[in-house]
Amino acid sequence: MRFVGAILLLVCFAFTTSAQVNTERYRKEYDAPGFSMRNTTSIDFSSGNTNEFEVGEQLRLDWNYPIQDYYGVIEYDFKRANKQKTKNKGFIHLRTIRQLNMDKIMAEAFTQLEFDQFLQLRSRFLLGMGIRSDLVQLFSDSSLNKPLKLFIGVGVMHEGEHYTTDPHVVVSHSRSTNYISLAMSLSDQAQLGFVTYYQPALEDFNDFRFSADLNLTVDVIKNLALILKMRYLHRSIAIGESVNDDQEIKTGLIFKLP
Repeated sequence: MRFVGAILLLVCFAFTTSAQVNTERYRKEYDAPGFSMRNTTSIDFSSGNTNEFEVGEQLRLDWNYPIQDYYGVIEYDFKRANKQKTKNKGFIHLRTIRQLNMDKIMAEAFTQLEFDQFLQLRSRFLLGMGIRSDLVQLFSDSSLNKPLKLFIGVGVMHEGEHYTTDPHVVVSHSRSTNYISLAMSLSDQAQLGFVTYYQPALEDFNDFRFSADLNLTVDVIKNLALILKMRYLHRSIAIGESVNDDQEIKTGLIFKLP
């Protein structure tokens, strides 16, 4: 009943907020029980031949229990270049995860709301669930603390999209959502994460999205870290004036509690 209640809570929260993004890259793989918070701020500025200003803000909250975890991520990105707005996007993502067999097999449910002005995406809402497994834990002694985690996940989700194109476009799909996620501790101060997603529409496998994310985090002091993020996204079908491929490289600072 607690698991069903958590799903209902996620759905209700999403409808009362204004937020799809692949959020496996936001998952922390070395969590401690209880509450934790991470705030990531990135600012890029240049002037001269090119005048650019970019700011990004990401807030993540976790509530971790013995067999069930909850987390939420809120992110916003804005960029202006030569007095023209070139980026304006944000999302909110909520997820609950329940262990079915220690850390080896887990069930998860999630919801998300997103907008992206320069993809002409006014809103995207999704709701889904799936199963994930840590392959390292599955095929080895789970009692050992390992610096490497390799997850594979499969699931289904339904999404509805509203675009600001002329004429107005509304898209509704059920998709398969599949990912491979690698989390590696390079040292006591450095962690590497890599995630790749494949999300085809169930009614048309020619309509799919593919993404790959690479994150490198280096601790500076106890509560402060530097992060480098690289991302590639491909959409087989582009809407309106948007293109099929996007690449992004960002740096930032992470403040975390406890």
